[in-house]
Amino acid sequence: MVVYTGKTIKEAIQVASRSLHKPEKELKVEIIDQPRKGFLGIGRRPAKIEATVKPPVVKKAATTVKAPVIKKPKKDVSMQAPVAKEVDVPTNDGKQGSDQDPAVIAARHEANLRHTRNTGQQLTVYLKKVFSTLGIETKPEISKVAAHAITIDIKTVQSGKVIGHHGRRINAMEQISAAFMNYHGAPKTAVILDTSNYRQRRQAALHEIAERAVTEVVASGQAVYLDPMPARERKQLHRELEDNDHVRTYSHGRDPYRSVVIAPKD
Repeated sequence: MVVYTGKTIKEAIQVASRSLHKPEKELKVEIIDQPRKGFLGIGRRPAKIEATVKPPVVKKAATTVKAPVIKKPKKDVSMQAPVAKEVDVPTNDGKQGSDQDPAVIAARHEANLRHTRNTGQQLTVYLKKVFSTLGIETKPEISKVAAHAITIDIKTVQSGKVIGHHGRRINAMEQISAAFMNYHGAPKTAVILDTSNYRQRRQAALHEIAERAVTEVVASGQAVYLDPMPARERKQLHRELEDNDHVRTYSHGRDPYRSVVIAPKD
């Protein structure tokens, strides 16, 4: 088959129709790639199809000859032996439960890992370009991969600029990175961006923030509203204080301004 491209599937089919000098309804079309507009100008891809001319349909004139009907003599039902009804017996051809086969599960897991890693490699190239546009020289590298999670360490001597004020830049880039993975066929992939061990230092800082906030709430009897933070950090605070006898926590607002509130227990 010959491959034809266009901005849309419809346009690619029209190109094939003109090239083959046949109307669209007479073409057999197989879609190879759906078109993509690209993500912030990167990853743009045209529609791609394969097309051939359908073979002509030859209608055969069918003549029907009715055979003479021969009447059979009626049998004496009383003299016939009872006929047992056929019962369908389910057969196990090995297909049932195949999804639970350890080999199938392992193969699927390896395929997911491979796809996540390959898409993550594309993401590192994209991140390098974005940071370069911001005047920050970086070398993003994949440090950890799971089936639906990936951690990328951003090597740079300008880690402060990568992190941004209160981590806003690196957190924003995480959201963009998750959208990039989703757009390129790896949906629901958790993306963690790190630089100069920032995430571990941030966890320790959140622990201290929680302790100070609890002290303030107990002393004043008033709720404390923390600064907006990403979902992962909010979950950490909720976990740390869920067993506290004096305070309760809940989230307030909408992303990207959603924050944790620490309030006295009723």
